[in-house]
Amino acid sequence: MWTHRPCRSLQRLHSIASHDVFRKHVDTLVFEGNILANVGCEHSYAAHYDLEHHKDEKPQAPPRNCTPRERRLYERNLVKFNANILKKYEYYRRVYDAQQTVIASSAYSDLVAPSILRFPKVNKIVLSTVGRCKHVLSERFLQTFAVDCAMPVDHDTKHTKCQLEHLILPRGNPLKTLQSLEVHVLSPKFFMGFQPAAKIVEAFRNLRRIDLNFRLEKDERPDLEFMGADFCYAGLSKGILRDALAAATELEDLTINFDDFGYYGSCINVKHILGDSSWPKLKELDIDCMSTSQDYLLNVMKRQRALRRVRLGFIMLDVGLWPHTVNRMQKELKLETFYAHGILEDNERMYSMHLINADFYMDDFARFTLSEALDIYICEESEEYDSEDVYNPLLDDAFADPEELREEFGPFSDDDGSDMDCD
Repeated sequence: MWTHRPCRSLQRLHSIASHDVFRKHVDTLVFEGNILANVGCEHSYAAHYDLEHHKDEKPQAPPRNCTPRERRLYERNLVKFNANILKKYEYYRRVYDAQQTVIASSAYSDLVAPSILRFPKVNKIVLSTVGRCKHVLSERFLQTFAVDCAMPVDHDTKHTKCQLEHLILPRGNPLKTLQSLEVHVLSPKFFMGFQPAAKIVEAFRNLRRIDLNFRLEKDERPDLEFMGADFCYAGLSKGILRDALAAATELEDLTINFDDFGYYGSCINVKHILGDSSWPKLKELDIDCMSTSQDYLLNVMKRQRALRRVRLGFIMLDVGLWPHTVNRMQKELKLETFYAHGILEDNERMYSMHLINADFYMDDFARFTLSEALDIYICEESEEYDSEDVYNPLLDDAFADPEELREEFGPFSDDDGSDMDCD
């Protein structure tokens, strides 16, 4: 959808779906649902080239002691660069206008929905609405959808509701062959009455892998700072998402994350997402930016008999303490991997997972994080854990901020070049 003919990729999809042979072999659909940002002028567009991954493309000012020739060469290159930027911006606006025309048209319902219904074996759908630089895109993609490197993406998720609707509910019919659904990122309003709950539940029924990453729509984001994340995401507590997840009885891998360009507090209580469900085949669980109680968190994990890998980030315990919780996790769960990121918080303290062990660092500059220590503590069996006076990483005062340790104990320069340099 990056060219001056933004329907091209949708038409290609429709052609494949209409082919009697090709359509029978399609099992995965990846939909890049990025929407270009409404960049108002060439100056805003040019500012994109001041970013870290583009700055080498812009002529760099010579040092003060440069020769007149070097100064003239820089000024000439800068004029050429600015003229080229103007041409790129004009082309960008043409692409933007064409894309907006497609969004306002019936292209999705005319091309996407009927196409998906013609793929009898499709079992995996990936919807990505996260902007990516050209360095991570294939050469074929760049040749086909080239808009140069500067492709500012609109971070508003309002369009994701319709995009996902056409993918998993084509023409209002739940896609029953679907086994894997991955969405980065999605407006939470999709589960707030945007579609009938019964249809969403039916579309989720056969899923074995679910990966949902939520982000508020643009007009809701100002409320984050003043009203809090739990207020902004309160609509998810109505139960549509919870019921949809509960219907996926064959679930093996579940990820529910919140991506709002920073941590604004817990978005929702875990019970509104996971409820009282148990999934006999669930092996992996990844949740972040939620609140819960110690007992509920332990009970929800203990109900998943096959659970082996857990990932938690920015989880707030409103009842209970984290040192006691991880101690119970070690005794009551049989995990192969436990990964905590960001912070774990309770009513007494915040535990930052990026802290490193000062003793190890002073010995050989080893960066042994608190997250790694928790993984070993919870997942590795030890006879010492049966005693009452057991070591607990969260109570270990040896963990400290890595930047403070670096300033105090070195290495003092990234160019040190010694064998002891941790970099």
